[in-house]
Amino acid sequence: MSRASLPRLSLLAALFGAGCTGPETRFTVPVDGGFQVEVVGSRLTVAAADGRVLLDGLEGAAGLDAGLAVRDVTTRFEMQFGSFKPTDEAAGPWRGHATWADRGDAVEALDADGDVLARLRFSSPAEGHLAVVLEPGTPEARRVSWAFACDADDHFIGFGAQALDVDHRGQTVPTFVQENGIGKIEDNSYEGIWYVVGRRHSSHLPIPTYLSRRGYMLSAETPYRSVFELCDPTASPDRARIQVEANTTVNVFDGPTPGAALEKSSAHHGRPRRPPRVVFAPWFDAIMGSDEVRRVAAKLRAEQIPAGTMWTEDWRGGAFTNDNYELDEEWTVDRDLYPDFEALADDLHAAGFHFLVYFNPFIYEGSRAWSEVQSRGWLVRREDGTDYTFTGAAFDETGLLDLFDPEARAWAVGKMRDVIALGADGWMNDFAEWLPTDAVTAGGSGADLHNEYPVVWQQVAREAIDGVDDGVERFFFGRSGWFGTPALADVIWAGDQRTGFQPDDGLPTILPIGIGLGVVGVSTYGHDIAGYNASTNAPATKELFFRWLQLGAWSPVMRTHHGLQPELNWTWESDDETVQVVKRYAELHMALVPTWEGLAAQASATGMPIWRGLPLLFPEDAAVWGLTDQVMVGDHILVAPIQIEGALSRDVYLPAGRWYRWTEGDAAEVVRGVGAETVMASAPQDEIPVFVRAGGVVPMFPPGVQTLSRPSPEVPGPVDDRVVHVFLGADGAFAEADGGASYRLRHLADASSSAALSFELEGASLPSCGDAPCVAEGDTIRLPGAGVLSMRQGGSEVATLTVVGAPASVTVVVHRP
Repeated sequence: MSRASLPRLSLLAALFGAGCTGPETRFTVPVDGGFQVEVVGSRLTVAAADGRVLLDGLEGAAGLDAGLAVRDVTTRFEMQFGSFKPTDEAAGPWRGHATWADRGDAVEALDADGDVLARLRFSSPAEGHLAVVLEPGTPEARRVSWAFACDADDHFIGFGAQALDVDHRGQTVPTFVQENGIGKIEDNSYEGIWYVVGRRHSSHLPIPTYLSRRGYMLSAETPYRSVFELCDPTASPDRARIQVEANTTVNVFDGPTPGAALEKSSAHHGRPRRPPRVVFAPWFDAIMGSDEVRRVAAKLRAEQIPAGTMWTEDWRGGAFTNDNYELDEEWTVDRDLYPDFEALADDLHAAGFHFLVYFNPFIYEGSRAWSEVQSRGWLVRREDGTDYTFTGAAFDETGLLDLFDPEARAWAVGKMRDVIALGADGWMNDFAEWLPTDAVTAGGSGADLHNEYPVVWQQVAREAIDGVDDGVERFFFGRSGWFGTPALADVIWAGDQRTGFQPDDGLPTILPIGIGLGVVGVSTYGHDIAGYNASTNAPATKELFFRWLQLGAWSPVMRTHHGLQPELNWTWESDDETVQVVKRYAELHMALVPTWEGLAAQASATGMPIWRGLPLLFPEDAAVWGLTDQVMVGDHILVAPIQIEGALSRDVYLPAGRWYRWTEGDAAEVVRGVGAETVMASAPQDEIPVFVRAGGVVPMFPPGVQTLSRPSPEVPGPVDDRVVHVFLGADGAFAEADGGASYRLRHLADASSSAALSFELEGASLPSCGDAPCVAEGDTIRLPGAGVLSMRQGGSEVATLTVVGAPASVTVVVHRP
């Protein structure tokens, strides 16, 4: 994006410290990597090599209004039910800088008395990556505020799993791992039952990283809580400010495009992990014992509903309390519910399913795990050495496993490997947000390690899975995290949303969470169809189930959940119509596996996630930055779910270009083809608005694939044939994973006429394809494999599709005006 070149600043400042010569301080900090760091007067500015201002520093001032300020402050936390209430204990006021002093590769912020407040040490570990360490000038400078000017064009997306916002302009965003809460208030205040209802930015995965419309990404690389004020009208509407603990490294990754900035950021922090293929087949849950799990699995196969994974979270026990189904808090199989767990695993494997279970890091008093762990000193402790217990998620007294103790960690790995030996193929790696900040662990204080605890929990799961070398691809899915999570977790899910359309914690939160996660490095993402929590709202209805199902089919991971009230929630089995709709959407999701896999491979190579917020692809379009109800799948597919109860249509914003309405199987309807526009999209209860822009190439399996796990003649697996949808009007390309087929669409002329297209393969007439001609009918063409397909209209060539690789056959579905 083109921005104004670096402004000429003419600001007078008092002269303090070495390096200040003359009436105006002016110097350049030597730094490589394509950055310009310059001090003029009392302002420090960071610009790109092309002159784009990235961080437009503020002038000196007495307090927090300064470009850089420090304070002696300590944050204390109160924890209840995994929510954390912070209180700042300050020993003095904010002290703002007056000027800067040149120290070679660093600059010092000096106050009006010439005292050093902080030191900014600059380096460039790689091209396009600027690292700035904020060092304290005195021991009292525990907290540092670094502020920059905002303008009308500034926008900021990111910060991980954020339920209400995609663009955080106008918000103050604290980043600290904790429970999301049930429901949300509209700000970050702590009133009433703050430990139940979430604040606006309460998040289980709030990585402190954002993407700016100026074309850079910024991360505060720290284990501690950070606060970002982003042009907040209640604080400082004309500035962005980050508050971090001293000795934090602030990283700036310049694109200048979002994709290039993401690539540089993920290269430093860790690229998204690419999961096993089976992750992309639909998942179904089943609980309440071996016989019930077998019944669900048999019905899925009898109805020929594609599914690759069955997950059973009550494998360690569960029972009803009134309408709520609550899990037992154990670490081993419940032989009452699952007396033949091993045989059940064998049966599911034979039917073409991966089999997942459930773990969390709590150790509840009275459990078998408590007797194994507590006496050995493997729980996190209080400062006086006693076990740190609290009321847990199951409303009983619990402790937390000290994952920083090597022996406790080995115990957890052993429990996970025990269930692998019984036949499990992975698990939900739940929770890990609850480490109290005043706890003591074998690795240090809870205050220092709180945000790291979920990452260590994921390391434990990774160690358990990766240490079993038997040729079976296993995986886990989690919800909490910090720096390091994207490279560890196979899948992240959205958490425990309400079973409803509530905008604070229901279906409408799924897109913002997924878009924010994509910016910070999480690519393979899913959610509970149709929500989980029914504590403060009604159970899931048929309409909610349909709307959530549709979005699930267009999500990287499609997964059902029985919810907190399984006998009251609408499920895939609730009536015959639902069974058929589920089958249709499961078939769609399974057919898209070549696309899911190709995008996952791209994410692991470049950092660009499968789900992409529109600002990642259309950064120049100011209208897309605030969209919370639309998302891109890859570069070309736009998904716009219905998220309002009772709605049968919605407005959809289409950026500039030609767009088609996606329809399964047949040629799509062209919607528009010039500038950006908002269109009205109809959507009966069993339909979801999906659009594809010109240049889109979407490879799919043909119908019939039932599983990606242990296929058999009775349960067909993946095939080499492809159905490839191409959307004329622009150039496009797509590459499947692992050196599979690749496709390049070259647009040569407008295909606006309704006259039929004619086709040639490698410049010659199409050969016979078995007993049928290669041109089946209309604009659907069947090819014997790789080659160059020419599309002609009235003698002129409209487009060519080049297929490289070795699919057995390719059915090309051409979409054109």
